[in-house]
Amino acid sequence: MGTWDYRDFDRVLAVQRSFDRMRSLLLDPVCGPWPEESLVTFENLATLGTAHVKLIEAFLDAKDVAFFYYVGHGIYDHRERLCLTVGDSRIDAPFTAATSLPFEAVRDAFRSSDATVKIAVLDCCSAGLATEEYGRLSATRVPPVAGAYLLMSSSAYEASWHQLEEVADAQTYFTRALVDTVREGIPGAPAGLTLDHLFRVVADRLVEDGRPEPGRRIADHAAGWVFARNNAPVGQPDPGADPADVYREAYRRETEEGVEQLPVIAATYRAAAEAGHAPSMNRLGQIDEGRVQARMQGSEPGPIDGAALLSATQWYTRASEAGDPVGPLHLGQLYEEQYGDGEQALYWNGLAARRGNSAAREQMTGLEQRLRLGIDVSRRPGGRDDADRTAGAATARGSERVRERAGETEAPRAPGTAQKPAAGGRGTVAGIAQEVLHQRWLADWDGSAPLATADCLDVLADACGGAFGEWSTLGEAEGARVLADFLAQLPRRSELARTARRYYEAVGPGNLRAHAARLPDRAGQPQPNHRTRE
Repeated sequence: MGTWDYRDFDRVLAVQRSFDRMRSLLLDPVCGPWPEESLVTFENLATLGTAHVKLIEAFLDAKDVAFFYYVGHGIYDHRERLCLTVGDSRIDAPFTAATSLPFEAVRDAFRSSDATVKIAVLDCCSAGLATEEYGRLSATRVPPVAGAYLLMSSSAYEASWHQLEEVADAQTYFTRALVDTVREGIPGAPAGLTLDHLFRVVADRLVEDGRPEPGRRIADHAAGWVFARNNAPVGQPDPGADPADVYREAYRRETEEGVEQLPVIAATYRAAAEAGHAPSMNRLGQIDEGRVQARMQGSEPGPIDGAALLSATQWYTRASEAGDPVGPLHLGQLYEEQYGDGEQALYWNGLAARRGNSAAREQMTGLEQRLRLGIDVSRRPGGRDDADRTAGAATARGSERVRERAGETEAPRAPGTAQKPAAGGRGTVAGIAQEVLHQRWLADWDGSAPLATADCLDVLADACGGAFGEWSTLGEAEGARVLADFLAQLPRRSELARTARRYYEAVGPGNLRAHAARLPDRAGQPQPNHRTRE
């Protein structure tokens, strides 16, 4: 299913190319192929119509595998449910679910199917919302060999991206990486590639390219289901042979075997690294940091001790000295997040950027801003030296200036939340006037509070330094308080960027976290990571 012509969005031809490539892949011998008569396509639907009914009918006919793929705009409704758009989908909250295909409907279609393996691949913004309780794919009565696999291009409320039309054969980044990986194969992997094999390589490709890391949700035995034939040569390279072959063997074992084999895998990488193979050096650094083990176990990396940190630093340094563009990026992250040395972090990120690493260039820009403002170089809120960050007099004055300009006499509220009754009771003149002003403000966004909140978040975050600048130092609760404080001003859509810049100037660059600490908590405040732009 794919949509690229819209009423409320710009046309996205990259989506059409991604849709065509995925359909061609399924019909290619590398994937079986799938029988053409088994494919039901929903191609650039102008309106939803009976798509839900046809989806149920298609899955009722499936006995072995039920597969669903979507590429296009993903939005969420007033209940924060993922909705897959069609041509006339409306972004105003009351009509979003009614004019789009809610992922709940896809879930219901999966539940109606007796297929033993159920797979959903979502290439859209906010794809991670499909992992909510209502997004699970497993049937109520699970067949003995049933399994479900959900592959997502983005986390909840995170944007997915496509290449610009200036790029030849522009496509969405996620689908392009997935299809390219299947067609090229994975050197050193087994003859049959499972979704887990593909996921790890696709995730590495996207992250190294500076794109959002995809996500997955697995139930039962779906991770072992073979999706495609491995087009790359499959063999067991001699560890004493070419270092690139040794690396491929280590990577095959990393993607195919369990975490108990990690010491052997590390030894194989080390053999290639000692022969001067830079990607193997980077992999050893990732092992020392605990990232490879966490990826193999599907968990988050834990704290890193001193010896492991020193070893990771040495491996990344050797890779950097060998001319690798990824090693300096890893070093920049270590010096920033582990050593707290902003100048060294800036040097290594700059080196990676000069070698063409786009992710390092973005991190360097944000780090330069934080260094210029004298902010703790650690991006992670609540990290080291957090107790030393205090709200000084300058920050207090900045907060007061912001609130004076907003004309506040009580705690502000976020769009779409209920106004608390005034002291005089419900329906006071002041309360009614405030509600009228709020509704007039929402009219700039066609009455959609989620859209207004998302737009304001995007512009405010950019004004405050962006994803790697001062805005990145805020925790989730802090960002929510700052966003709610900004929304209380009811900024006009036509002047949003200028209002956001003035807000940041009034707070005072370098004072954002202290300003957030002075703001009250509010029930129902918007979350700072809700981004809907694609």
